Amino acid sequence: MNTITKCIPARRWHLLFVALLLATVTLPALAPQSVRASSEKPFNANFITQFTSVLEFPLLHLTVNGKGNATNLGRTTAFTDDQVSNLIDGSGSATYTLTAQNGDTLVLALVVQPGATINVEGGVLFSGSYTIRGGTGRFSGATGSGIFGGTGLFLTETDGIGAFALVGTISGGNGLN
Repeated sequence: MNTITKCIPARRWHLLFVALLLATVTLPALAPQSVRASSEKPFNANFITQFTSVLEFPLLHLTVNGKGNATNLGRTTAFTDDQVSNLIDGSGSATYTLTAQNGDTLVLALVVQPGATINVEGGVLFSGSYTIRGGTGRFSGATGSGIFGGTGLFLTETDGIGAFALVGTISGGNGLN
């Protein structure tokens, strides 16, 4: 009988160890995002832009240059030469490079879902989501995501002005955490 009572406490310790191990592994996954993502920091940016376009119906190809401000970058430029908008369903995509005054860059991939572009007289309103795809300098290895919205107004048949803003989070990189 003594051997049985000695085994029961050993089993309890074993079960306690397994329960603690399981809790350690699963609790981070169940924790609120703010607790899990303690290395994430708020990220926001806003830009005034100029663009040129080339129409290859149904796709509109845009080159965009912008100036503005961004969290962790300060005064910043924004550039893309691969923005594409589908004139039939309103979808689109672009890869933007944001460049801080010191030369550090942050690369963003933007996606506009079908139906997320609204035509207005002389231009468009658009919205979508973005992911951070790294960069250079202190943004090397940076990740993050968020949403964006903006406007574009044609001044001529191919050229125009616009604005867009981003709101989300950023983490990783050298010197961000």
